[in-house]
Amino acid sequence: MRLPVQRLELAGVRSSALVGLVVAVLVPIAIVAWLAFGLGGSKSPTPAPTASTSKSPTASASKAPTRASTASASKPRTPVALPLTGETIAHDPLAKAVAGINVSVTAKGILPPSACKLTDPTQVTCLQPEPAVDVVIFRTYPSLQTLYAAYEARVSQIGQGPFRANYGNCTETMTSGETGWNHDFKHPSMYPMSDFTSGRITDDQAAGRVYCTFENSDLYLVWTQDDGRVLGELSGAPHVDAYVWWRQVHHSIVMPGSPNMMMAMEGPTTGQSTTSTTTMRGANAPPSGAAHPTKAPPSGAADHPTKRTAASKSMSSMK
Repeated sequence: MRLPVQRLELAGVRSSALVGLVVAVLVPIAIVAWLAFGLGGSKSPTPAPTASTSKSPTASASKAPTRASTASASKPRTPVALPLTGETIAHDPLAKAVAGINVSVTAKGILPPSACKLTDPTQVTCLQPEPAVDVVIFRTYPSLQTLYAAYEARVSQIGQGPFRANYGNCTETMTSGETGWNHDFKHPSMYPMSDFTSGRITDDQAAGRVYCTFENSDLYLVWTQDDGRVLGELSGAPHVDAYVWWRQVHHSIVMPGSPNMMMAMEGPTTGQSTTSTTTMRGANAPPSGAAHPTKAPPSGAADHPTKRTAASKSMSSMK
């Protein structure tokens, strides 16, 4: 009597096993089918590449400028430094002015154009034109207001403090000060900054301003020239050598279209000693080969030619 029960149990086991086998087979098939058709359907909103959307020259061209503009905006343009060749000098007024210094009477041969490069249309940088000069930079500005704003900012930066006008002096023996300068080789300190920014100052009163300081054996000079709206900057050592170089150079910067007092007179040269500002400008100059009388420099004189002989001697002893 127990035999039929066992058969029924076996039959039940077999049927349940068969059902389980069917489920085990059908479930993976259903999953595969769902993945194949379900996920494929989810991609349908994205259109397939067509001739009008994927490789259209118009579409590519329209996207290219965006990428280029993004790249150019993220990467600043590096200025190209141009040597002072004949072409550069012919097309840039500042380059022409700097190149002209080297052939002037006052600064002949002490600023070779090969030492300088035009870093942009308003700046020329010269590296070690002379052993005593490490770097000299010339910049131009569109107005006297922008020129003197840049001058005051640079002086404050170097001096690490507020700008202060008309104190001390800049000479072979004085290396701390801020004052005016003129083509009479004097450094007048009675004119306020407002006279310069407004343009009221005249060339016979002052041609610009100069600041100097001395730190870590280096002389730092920042100066302006109103004609041509030039800002200059220099560093070098020994300080006497650097100052004498600057004194010759800054009297010889002639911007195209600007009047120049120095071109009509003989300036001091390395092997020449003159007596006074009047003598240097050609009035009552002694004949060639005659001994020059020695006079004390007038009050306020900083670039006085009689000091040049002493400076030259001190430079020779330093070497």
